[in-house]
Amino acid sequence: MIKKLKQKLSTLIGTTSGLKGVIAINLIIILLVAGLMFLQRNWITEEKKELKSMIEKQSISKKTIRTNTLKVPEKTIAPPGEKKNAGGISNNYSFGGKITKENIKNVIKEADMYFDYDLHKKAVSVYEELVKSKIAIDESDRVYSRLAECYYKLGEYDKASSVYRKVSNDYLNSPYRLKAQLGLGECLILTGDYGKARRILYSITGLEAKYTEDNDKHMVIKAYYKIADSYIEQAKQYFREEEERKKVVTVH
Repeated sequence: MIKKLKQKLSTLIGTTSGLKGVIAINLIIILLVAGLMFLQRNWITEEKKELKSMIEKQSISKKTIRTNTLKVPEKTIAPPGEKKNAGGISNNYSFGGKITKENIKNVIKEADMYFDYDLHKKAVSVYEELVKSKIAIDESDRVYSRLAECYYKLGEYDKASSVYRKVSNDYLNSPYRLKAQLGLGECLILTGDYGKARRILYSITGLEAKYTEDNDKHMVIKAYYKIADSYIEQAKQYFREEEERKKVVTVH
């Protein structure tokens, strides 16, 4: 059968109609690949939903265990640090334990797990405690960047602006700085501070030639889009205020 297919392909390639056949075959291959990618994306999405549900259920069970633990005499409570969850992450922090140099890496893992599965409220509560602990953190710029993103996703734009500004000002060589500047610009637009937003965004586009990575170039393009968006939103605000003024004048 393979020989017959080869012969057919050779015949097709050798003729004008064969060229059409090759094009048709390539199109079929492209469609098959696109279909497989679509299916794979759906599988990943479904798997992520299931894992997110498992994490939420696990959090509920942790609360139940904590409540029950309070009712148990002290002698029956296991020493701190002995409890581990299925992922190998220490439950010390989950049970309200103190963040220390010894367990801080596990606490970061827990926060990152919540972040990765879009459990932003849970992630914020852990990232905030990490920052408050004042313990030196490896990749602290990443921790602050993720904390800011969580605030942004939760609609807490003032808090997000404050943390994005910290990453932008305190970590000049950080790979997260450009994203923080873009995030700060977006938050300022959403809070109506259009002038400051554009100053931040223009500082990104002004260094466009400096960026060589595809992801950085994409953020520069997004900055241009956000600059345009800031003018549109400012115009909308102006017309809303004009309408309000007209109503006041009409009433008088």
